[in-house]
Amino acid sequence: MDGKNAPESRPQETAGQQFVQRIRPAGCILFLALAVLVTVICLTNGRDPIPGYTPPETTEYYATHPEALIGELEENVFPALPDYELTSAMTGDTVTVIVESGNFAAARAAILRYFDASLLLFERG
Repeated sequence: MDGKNAPESRPQETAGQQFVQRIRPAGCILFLALAVLVTVICLTNGRDPIPGYTPPETTEYYATHPEALIGELEENVFPALPDYELTSAMTGDTVTVIVESGNFAAARAAILRYFDASLLLFERG
């Protein structure tokens, strides 16, 4: 037998190669654009719990003045988070935030967006 009559063997295509051939270049571009969009959405921060709020003092100031931190929390932060029933108290040198009702994890995350975790302890009420 000589090689002239043997059928030509083509390399087997992978599933990925078949997929790309079927969706054509426009489909590939759409697929990549959607992948980039999903990545951007996943990597960006969520919504701002208190739009436009910035703590008036620094973390260092609140570390040495816990009473000022309690005042800021009770006057400006807790009223702006109506989905949670929050109170604060002094525990030794540390400010404790008590989440009476609402999602504990979401309330904690909302407050920690503005204040350093070293300043606060969180408890369920």
